This record gives sequence, C-alpha cells and structure tokens, in this order.
Amino acid sequence: MTTSAMGRFRVLDLSSHISGPFAAKLFGDYGADVIKIETPGVGDISRRTGPFYHDDPHPEKSLTYLYVNANKRGITLDIETSLGRSIFLRLIEKTDAVIESFAPGYLDSLDLGYEMLEKLNPRLVMTSITPFGQTGPYRDYVGNDLVYQAMSGIMYTSGAYDREPIKHGHPQTLWMGGIISSYATSAALFLASSTGEGQQIDLSMAEVAASHHYSSPIRYIYSGIIERRAPKNDRGSTKGVHFEGIVPAKDGYFGPSFQLGRGRRPPLSDYAELLERPDIADSGIETPSLQGELPKELDDKLLAALKEWNKFDYFNKAMSAGWVTAVVQTSEDLVNCPQLAERDFYTEVEHPVIGKINMPGEVFRLPKSPWSMRFTAPLLGQHNEAIYRDELGYSKQDLVMLRQQGVI
Repeated sequence: MTTSAMGRFRVLDLSSHISGPFAAKLFGDYGADVIKIETPGVGDISRRTGPFYHDDPHPEKSLTYLYVNANKRGITLDIETSLGRSIFLRLIEKTDAVIESFAPGYLDSLDLGYEMLEKLNPRLVMTSITPFGQTGPYRDYVGNDLVYQAMSGIMYTSGAYDREPIKHGHPQTLWMGGIISSYATSAALFLASSTGEGQQIDLSMAEVAASHHYSSPIRYIYSGIIERRAPKNDRGSTKGVHFEGIVPAKDGYFGPSFQLGRGRRPPLSDYAELLERPDIADSGIETPSLQGELPKELDDKLLAALKEWNKFDYFNKAMSAGWVTAVVQTSEDLVNCPQLAERDFYTEVEHPVIGKINMPGEVFRLPKSPWSMRFTAPLLGQHNEAIYRDELGYSKQDLVMLRQQGVI
C-alpha cells in the first residue's frame, strides 16, 4: 500500500514567479493540497514570462508557469479588499502552511501578517521569501537573479580574471531559493506536528545564494585570501593540465580527464589506447606521468585527437572503462537522454489550452510515497467554484457578486 508523503497538508501559495511557486510545487508533487492564489484578472507574473508554447505570449502558455505550478489547484482572490481578506482568513483556518513572496510589511499593512494569522491558527507555518530578509539595512531593496549572484560572490569568481565578472546563464538562485524554501517549510511543519506551534520563516534570497558559495568567505575568514576568477585558457582547464577541461569534440563539447577510477592517473599509453591512437604514446614526447602541465606538443596532439570523436561515443567508451568524463549536453540532448528516459524523468501532461506536452516530473524517488502528476498548472481562477462553493459554502449567487466586485 502506498500513501502520499505530504497528503496530510494544505499549502496556500501566495508567491509569484519561480522560487515560492517551485517550493509549493514540491509539496503538491508528493500529495499536498496546494492552492495557488492569484490576483483576479492579472495572475502570477510568470504567466507573462517566456518561453511560451509555440512562442505565443498567452497567459496560459508560459512554460515557466506551467512547470512551477503543476499539481496545484488555482483560485483568484484580491486580498486588498475587505471581502477578500475575510475569505482568506477562512482559508487560513484549515491551512498548514502559507508560502508568500511579498515585500516586508505588505501583509502586515493588510492585517494579514503572521501575528494576525497565528491567532486564528497557532499551528500555521508561513514561509516569507524576500530578496534580503525581513530585517537589516537592505530589507526594502528589490532583487533578482543577477542581484543575488552578484551579492553572494558567485559572480566575482565566474569568468576569466582579465575580464569583468559574468552571471551564470541559468537563473539558478531562483531555483535554489525554491528548494531551500521547501526544505525549511517541511522542517517547520514537522515541528508543528509534534508541538502544535507554527512559526514564520524569514528566508532571504541573497543569503540562499551566499550559502551556496560558502568556500570563498570561509577561505577569507581563515586566511584573508580573496578568491579571484581563473585565468582565461582556450584549452580547457586552468589547473596545470591544459587538456583537462571543457574542450571541443566533433559535434559539440565534452570534459575529458586523465582520471581512471578514484584518483588514479595511469600512464599515457593507457589513455592513448582509449583514444585508439597508439601513435601518441609512441611519439617520443617525454612525459613522466599524466600529472602537472603537459608539453605543448603533447597537449596539441591530444586536443586534435579528441576533435575526431563524437561526444557521446567518447563519453560512453571512456565512462564504461572507468575514465572520468562528462558531456556538455544541449537542451536537445537532455530531452533525449537515455538515462533520464530510463528513469521516467519526463512525464506527459495534457493541458486544457496547450494540449499534450512533456515536462520534467519526479525529482527524487520515495518508493513508499511516490510522486504523481495529479493536476496540470491551473488556469486563472480554474478552481474558484470548487473551493469557494464546495468547500467554503458560498452560493452561485455569492460567486457572481464576488466576481462583479472584483474580489475573485
């Protein structure tokens, strides 16, 4: 018999864009009743964020929104109206957690801050996601992925030291924020289930990013050394052996290495055999071991030989023999990856507007309480009737009135 890991919880998702919605999605993926609350007629900002299905900028076709809001029910509610606030408070009475990403003090200004909510529901957990936290001199500053990468030090160590720092292309801090938010909310729910006391979680996105770049500040604290960007090197790595790093293949890029197994670096003849190029080992170039910087002539020969390989042919042959290597996968490679396919990483969903589409599914495996795709991302206000009428007892006439007044 299987049960859902989070099926006992109800989570209200008041957040927007990526971090908060992704955190709430992880609860929905494992069975929690997650209710997405959006502003009537407007919706989450991610509805207006590309990429869009078939490049059609439609509020129901944002692929970002589709992914981070799967496994949720959706309602519209204007919590800035008196009726909207009263409806929200009714929802709070039967809610275990709220995930929100408003500016510090916004919910307090509506009399919906945590001190108010915990009076109605002492077990309530509220996760408040802000750029810099609820306190401190930066608490009212706005933020985004570029700001978090810059402020955390991640950007300072990215790129070549003879050029300006660069931002990683993927907005990784926003996804990291979602993961940490779900972890923190789970921990607080675990405590609330045993003590009966909830709490407000103060989550700073800048601190999330800084926590993932821990080595640089630790090095500075203990040695006073400021970690800098590495020198530019077109040959791959900057760690002495030019050849080891990201280098060109016939059809893309890969990251070969001289490492065989755990830390073993065999003689050049073994690597030449892997490349099917015994002439490289017999070339007369002196190299006592495959450690340290190679002679330029040998480096050039190895790079030229690697360019004759298709990236996956090399990857599969090398890894099967125990050599450590990597393929730089494109989006097309990821979608067609046999490892991900074998593990059912992608799942097909049918959306009422988009139709059938594949999207990433199970992130981690819980065999006794597995992941499931129960809902596609909700249309704007899709579950208003189910929640307001069937669960809260409002009549059809009430719903008409609430719509007319812009409350839902």
